[in-house]
Amino acid sequence: MGYLYEAMDRANGVVQRMYKRNRNKLDALESIIDRRWTYCLHRPLHAAGKYLNPKFFYADSFEVDNEVMDGLYTCIERMISNDNLRALVPKEMQAYKKVEGRVLSSVICKMSRNTLRPGNNLKSIKL
Repeated sequence: MGYLYEAMDRANGVVQRMYKRNRNKLDALESIIDRRWTYCLHRPLHAAGKYLNPKFFYADSFEVDNEVMDGLYTCIERMISNDNLRALVPKEMQAYKKVEGRVLSSVICKMSRNTLRPGNNLKSIKL
């Protein structure tokens, strides 16, 4: 999901750069992209996927915007109904941001950010 969100962001940026001198074409293309994105593809899960993907989150170019954070919190609210578990989320998010904890701060984890796809190991996790 995060890859799709990131791809749409990048595609929109490319279109803006390519047609910045031709406002009519740019407006028409942006309208098409925005309509497709808004009505067909854009969901909170895409935004949450971008935020939670270490490849994007820990990249120097990553910028947290309101849309991504809204999507993340919407997903958290939908997925975690237990208030006690919800109370743990801010602490875990701080650890994620600061790369704290044995796993996140490990050399292996840092090296694999750009090579492993999120969810690769989900089959081995018992939910």
